Amino acid sequence: MAKTRLPVGQTVVPIIFMSDGTHLTNFCGDKKAWPVYMTIGNLSAAARMKHTMHGVLLVALLPIPVKMRDIPLKKRNAQRERNRMVSQHVLQHVMHGLLNSETENRNFYACCADGRFRYCCPTLAGWMADYPEHRDLHNIKSGVCYWCECPQGEMGDLRERNDQHPLRDHTLYRQLSEANTPESNADLKRRNVNPGFNILWHLDCITSELPKPDLLHTLQINMLKHLLTWLHEFLKQHKRLDKFNDIWLSVPAYLDMSKPRCAYEEVSRWNGGEIKTMTRFLVGVARNALRDPSPPQRDVFERAIVCTRSLIEFYFYAQYDSHDGETLDLMDNALRCFHETKGVFRQFRASKRLTAEAGERRKELCAERDADLEANKTKSAAFRNRIRETWKSIIESEMAEYIEDGSDFNFPKIHLMQHFREQIQRFGCLKQWSTEIGESSHKRQIKDGFNASNKTGDYYSQMINFYLRCDAFAIRKVNCEAWNRKLAAQMTEDQTSNRTPARLKFISPQQHKGKGKVEDFRGLLNTIGDQTIQNGIYTGTQRFLRSKRINIESDDLLGSAAAIYHGVEVETRNMHGEKVIQRLRCTGENGWYSGPARNDWVWVQTAKPTEGQELPYRALQGRIPNRLLRLFKLHVIHARGENTFWLAYVELTRPANGGMPERASKLVRVVKPTSGEAFMVISAANIVGAAHVIPEETISSGVENKGWVVNSHIDLATWNDVYYMLEDELSNVVRRGK
Repeated sequence: MAKTRLPVGQTVVPIIFMSDGTHLTNFCGDKKAWPVYMTIGNLSAAARMKHTMHGVLLVALLPIPVKMRDIPLKKRNAQRERNRMVSQHVLQHVMHGLLNSETENRNFYACCADGRFRYCCPTLAGWMADYPEHRDLHNIKSGVCYWCECPQGEMGDLRERNDQHPLRDHTLYRQLSEANTPESNADLKRRNVNPGFNILWHLDCITSELPKPDLLHTLQINMLKHLLTWLHEFLKQHKRLDKFNDIWLSVPAYLDMSKPRCAYEEVSRWNGGEIKTMTRFLVGVARNALRDPSPPQRDVFERAIVCTRSLIEFYFYAQYDSHDGETLDLMDNALRCFHETKGVFRQFRASKRLTAEAGERRKELCAERDADLEANKTKSAAFRNRIRETWKSIIESEMAEYIEDGSDFNFPKIHLMQHFREQIQRFGCLKQWSTEIGESSHKRQIKDGFNASNKTGDYYSQMINFYLRCDAFAIRKVNCEAWNRKLAAQMTEDQTSNRTPARLKFISPQQHKGKGKVEDFRGLLNTIGDQTIQNGIYTGTQRFLRSKRINIESDDLLGSAAAIYHGVEVETRNMHGEKVIQRLRCTGENGWYSGPARNDWVWVQTAKPTEGQELPYRALQGRIPNRLLRLFKLHVIHARGENTFWLAYVELTRPANGGMPERASKLVRVVKPTSGEAFMVISAANIVGAAHVIPEETISSGVENKGWVVNSHIDLATWNDVYYMLEDELSNVVRRGK
């Protein structure tokens, strides 16, 4: 008789739903899908946010509302209400097991990952979606917050934490909606809530806590995209757009980020990935494009840089995997600084209606100007030119004032950022609530199935069957791979237990075209076509050997065994202390993937930390960004024995202003050395990671570049490491005006 396994306890199963409409095709009737996904909070955030872990399942496809065109407003509103009610009843069917009336029957026994049976109690814990989804899901009107009752006219204002608007009370909304009296409906209207049935009001959960912050739709493809649009118009107004595009194209590659191939204006469509990449160098590009302003432009340019940097900093802090009071205060400071300086872009927030009204007002002013010129047509040409210039300044100033007075920042997603701190304190880091996993699930669970269907008739059923079959095979494959890895790990555990990875590893040696591998130092020098670099490597190597107290004749050095390499792997640590392997490229004169040569920038440690002593260049913590020009290995035989050296020929830089960050951009500027050596041969062991710098001048400008800004926003590890020591000192420097 089989032995019955008894449950060992109870556990809560937090149910998390995701919903988002997606476009399928334009070629077969403009078809769309509105999927609802489900996952559980018992999974770790790392596993849940990877589509390869199969932690997100498709549970329903909501009906797509019909398009409404050329119908009276009354019928259109009635149809919208009907569409909303249909969606609510479909969701009621999907979540039938979570309704309050089914509380006793929804619990179940299940075998958990540790092989033990438990009594599971499911409950709805969160709903991840974009703003339009939450707006329809919570029966609120468009343009208001789904967390608090902030009026629409105050969305662009930053309020102190102790002066926030009251949070939404959906229990009260349910009571008012069920009362269905003129007074209750008026109260709902005042609170910007639509009356009617809402399935979330009947679930055993706190409805106001279901929405979670969304980094993808709130920041990446909304606020940051808005910022890029404002900055674009600002640069165009001040005739700095061409310079911005040139510097944009001169941004060097960095590890997983390739060099930009097209200017900002040539990108036809910005998606989340492109916006995320753009944030890694936008501040440095904007700083260099707005460099050397005229006296009237100095304050405006500085505020534009500060506003750009503040929003990027807020985005970086919001991505942290863990927070404390200090990081939350820094995130609040960045948001406050953004709101204090966002007025510099206010004139670029004009609506279409305001723009049309401004155009009519411009026509009126131009008519007055023409009448004035007509009245003075007998005057001299110089006098008439002065009239034109006077009218030009009047028209431009009045148009700017007219648009600025009518523009505002009252849109929901600029307000939602104010709630991020509270949400982090209550529900943890924001990355675990990002809708990126839902967007990536569209392709695997929806669009692949649609492409495999006949695209006519009941293609929804075909999509679901295709997904279920592919998912079953994928899970079986994952299980088999896991079993194989477990078996292989048991067999090799003893062999790998004492093995530690090397901190530095050169990547395969380059081949000298037509001559095979480089055999000696003379052959290495002959592979270099640039005579300046050839002489620099030769003299630099001699100087390096003398610093190691190795004296060797010139002929012996040229005959020493050598090899040239095109990359190096450096072991470093990320902001969480985990080991990371960075692959740095140095192709010399050879092209990189049918493109120009790639010679990465690296951090070179000039001084090691000593207890009780402060590192030089405090912001850079004793590191200097150098550019790799050549990587080579040298084996020398001398009077005291023989040694093998792993060397790098680098272009040197020197921090300007003692390595202190600038006030507006908080970026450190480095320049070419004005005295001493500009190039040097160093030990590759001094390379501690990848650096990223943005040049101040471009090739197209025809001016020799003599300076760069160190890009601290290239990734979270650099942002957290390079400027951590100065953040307390510089957090309020802009507000103090020092």
